[in-house]
Amino acid sequence: MDGRCISQNELAQRWQISEATLERWRSQHKGPQFLRLGGQVRYRLVDVESYEREKMEVFGTGQKNSKALISAVRTGKNSSRKSTAYHLKVRAVEGS
Repeated sequence: MDGRCISQNELAQRWQISEATLERWRSQHKGPQFLRLGGQVRYRLVDVESYEREKMEVFGTGQKNSKALISAVRTGKNSSRKSTAYHLKVRAVEGS
């Protein structure tokens, strides 16, 4: 088994959510399993990927494992219309 771990910051960046959201999920016993090592929180990559598969909604197939939030995210440093690009972000949503 691969024992690679990522930090709270790395997971927040991966999912484009705040670290505070991950902290709240931990206190509510939601989200992927985590480890506390020397007072620091770590997520095993295998647990993160398992959680992503569990919460993923496969679009266009009718298969749905959970709710998903799709939001347009503005990217680019310049606010002009010409240089602003949009991409879709899929983020697992906790809840029923």
